[in-house]
This record gives sequence, structure tokens and C-alpha cells, in this order.
Amino acid sequence: MSERSAAWAEYLGAAQRLDTVRREAADSAAGEASALAAARDELPTVQARLGMQATRLLDTAGRAGVPAPVLQPGPAELLAATEAVGGGPAVALAALRQAGANVEVADGALARFDDEGSGSQTLRNLLVYGPMGLLALLVQLAVAGLAGDGAQVFFAAVSGLLLGPLAFGAGWLLVGTIYRDRPRTAAVGAFACIAPVLLAVALLAVL
Repeated sequence: MSERSAAWAEYLGAAQRLDTVRREAADSAAGEASALAAARDELPTVQARLGMQATRLLDTAGRAGVPAPVLQPGPAELLAATEAVGGGPAVALAALRQAGANVEVADGALARFDDEGSGSQTLRNLLVYGPMGLLALLVQLAVAGLAGDGAQVFFAAVSGLLLGPLAFGAGWLLVGTIYRDRPRTAAVGAFACIAPVLLAVALLAVL
């Protein structure tokens, strides 16, 4: 191979290597630009979810009767966050998505707590609805007892249709007064207040 041919081959090799480096740099820049755009798009969503979760955490702590958690990051958390996003847009995007996954896990834990709280709240509400239903039943039986033998079922039915809903309404208002911002479990309350008076009418009808 002549000296000129060798120089030309060396030039071609250098040009190819330079083109490879240029392509890799372009791909890297495009990847970083894409990651940066994705991070900018996802950041408001994660921030909004964190804000809603902070509100839920404070509300849950208040209902559980425990001190409110400290939600502002301390120096250690700020340092860890800075290190987590210090590797460029791609690393920042991965950290942001991990934060979103952590929010989902926390949301699931809060949802389970709400489910458990709803069950115990139903029992607490029954302590209000139950006596109301019992009072309606006693008044219904008293009214039916004052009627003649042939009219007991009629008076029991009429008074029951009035007293059952009244008992439920009073219980619903009382539950809302005692347990503010908690589920009133209307279906459970309606059953506890209305079912006894209907059952009494049915029993009087068959006896």
C-alpha cells in the first residue's frame, strides 16, 4: 500500500470514528432532552398527588387521634433528594417515577386505614341508630296496644311508617353532630330504624 493510500485509509478511519462519536453524542442529547421533557410533564402530577396525600395524612392523623406528621423535608431528606437527581435528566426522571410509585403505595395504605375506620364507624353509628330504632318500636307497640283488637295491625302499620323514618332522620342528624366529617352509613341506619317496626307489623299480622 502506497503512502498516499495509507494516509487516505487513516483519514477514513478517523472520519468514521468521529461520525460514531457524533452520533452517540446526538443520541445522548436526544435522550436527555426526551427525559427532561418527560420529567417536566410528570412533575406537576406528582406534586399535585403529594399535596392531596399530605391533606389525607393530616386528616387521617386527626381522626386517629395521633400527632400530625412532619411533612416538610429535613436536611437529610433534601440532601438525599439532591443526590437522587444529580445524574442528569434520565436519573431525575427515574427518581420522579419512583416518587410516584411511593405515592401509590402510601395511597394504598391510607385506603386500607379508611376501610378499617369505616367499619368501626359503622359500629359507632349503630350505637346511635339502634336506640332510635328501639324507641320507635316501643312507641309503635304502645300505640298498637291502645287500639282495639281488630285495629292493632292498622295502627301499628301507620305509626311504624311514620316513626321508622322519623327515627332514622333523628339518628342521621345526631350521628352528623357527634361524628363530624365521618360517614353516616345511611343504609345501616335505615335498616336499624325501619326494619324493627316493619317486623313488628308482620308479627302482629300473623299472631
